[in-house]
Amino acid sequence: MKKLIILSIVGLLFVNFDGLRAIEKSSYSKIINQKRPGSLGGGYTKDNFDVYYRGNKIDASASSFKYLDDGYAMDNWKVFYNGRKIESASVNSFRYLGGGYAKDNWKVFYCGKVVDKASASSFEYTKKGYAKDNWNTYSNGEVVGGSNLSDLGGRYSKDTWSVYYNGRKIEKASANSFQYLGGGYAKDTWKVFYRGEVVDKASASSFEYTREGYGKDTWNTYSDGKIVGRQDLSNIGGGYSKDTWSVYFNGEKVADVSASSFNSLGGGYGKDTWNVYYNGKKVRDASANSFSNLGGGYAKDTWKVFYRGEVVKDASASSFEYMKDGYGKDTWNVFYRGEKARN
Repeated sequence: MKKLIILSIVGLLFVNFDGLRAIEKSSYSKIINQKRPGSLGGGYTKDNFDVYYRGNKIDASASSFKYLDDGYAMDNWKVFYNGRKIESASVNSFRYLGGGYAKDNWKVFYCGKVVDKASASSFEYTKKGYAKDNWNTYSNGEVVGGSNLSDLGGRYSKDTWSVYYNGRKIEKASANSFQYLGGGYAKDTWKVFYRGEVVDKASASSFEYTREGYGKDTWNTYSDGKIVGRQDLSNIGGGYSKDTWSVYFNGEKVADVSASSFNSLGGGYGKDTWNVYYNGKKVRDASANSFSNLGGGYAKDTWKVFYRGEVVKDASASSFEYMKDGYGKDTWNVFYRGEKARN
């Protein structure tokens, strides 16, 4: 009888111990879950107790903390930019505008810093990095012109008196006749500009933008704002252009090539009657007569397969074909970016 009583007591102790352990485990899991940070965006995370920026704890209220956008965040008492408190910001009226700009009832901010001379009451973000109030237009938090500044495209803008590129005033440009052409090119009545700089020897009266970074006037063709050939230079695609006598790749003259028979094959490949070229360089051991571009950097002739101008080892040209996303195959193997894929 005594043994039976003792065994019963021991059994109850084990049951209670297991129950206590289960309760402790459940409580521990709750604590762990409460302390597990959740991502808010912009590098901010928080759990039930604390707020972090890129893993570092910041002095913020987790219960009221929220991420706005573009590095800005706030709780009921403070405003933050990239994890740092903005001392002069009023949390009660603070709001994010876009393009790095924010404001409260009294101040305007760009990337967390006060924008001098900006009027908060009339300030608004427009587009493509520009903002304005009743008196000025701003780029990167700096005054770049009057309130009538207009965006022309290609990072160019102008107001009544001045022209700007990336918010920097172009000293030699006439606002009255200035126009954006495309591909980084612009002109006024007297000058041609490429990315805000004057294009030497370019004739504004006849200059026009063609395509893929090329422009031309009555006498010359230009690439990246520099003369690359005569006026009869034609863009044939794939980065190649040619005139009567020469071939160019991205504006650089290609050596040892026949302009009259040269054709662009696409993907950086081109060929004339005798040779094959990749990105303007001659491809060794390639047969021009049977050479073709397959896509994805791959090409082949009757005997060899090439990837970005280099021979692909162990590839069978007769059965090789390009699949997609860097993969190609022949009857026996699969290749990835010109290398045999491991099985």
